[in-house]
Amino acid sequence: MPSPTTKEQYIDRVIILFLFALLVLVSPLLNGWAADDAPWFLPYLIWLGLIGLIFWLQRRSAGRDI
Repeated sequence: MPSPTTKEQYIDRVIILFLFALLVLVSPLLNGWAADDAPWFLPYLIWLGLIGLIFWLQRRSAGRDI
């Protein structure tokens, strides 16, 4: 089986990140971080984590031809 190309690896990471974001933002986990007793800044931390993860993935693939 041939090894995946850089573009295929990049697309795989994007799909995994999309599914992770979908899991966190739309799933029953939403009830946990949007509860009344949760800290007010928890949704912002989750968004910051997703943005940081996107930044990290883009930075890793910045030197490669896609």
